[in-house]
Amino acid sequence: MLYWNCLRQSNGDEKQANNLVRKKYWDDFCMKKDIHFFLGTTLQYHLKSPNPFVIIGVFVPPKLNDAPRREVPQNTLKTDGIKQQPLFDI
Repeated sequence: MLYWNCLRQSNGDEKQANNLVRKKYWDDFCMKKDIHFFLGTTLQYHLKSPNPFVIIGVFVPPKLNDAPRREVPQNTLKTDGIKQQPLFDI
């Protein structure tokens, strides 16, 4: 969809649309956010190609160090009467 939107924005100029997509990925996604690709395979190339995976989706959350964090004080955790035992005897 990003490519099609960029192609429409550049009035059908494919080279300019490719540059807009490249700019979006490099400047916005890679520098300011984490980028995760969802990979999948297609039946057409699954048995023919040594690496049949294609990108089927993109997830772009904010980088962890930029995301707001909510601190939870340790004394507020409820155990509801569960007795904790150490994993190892020291």
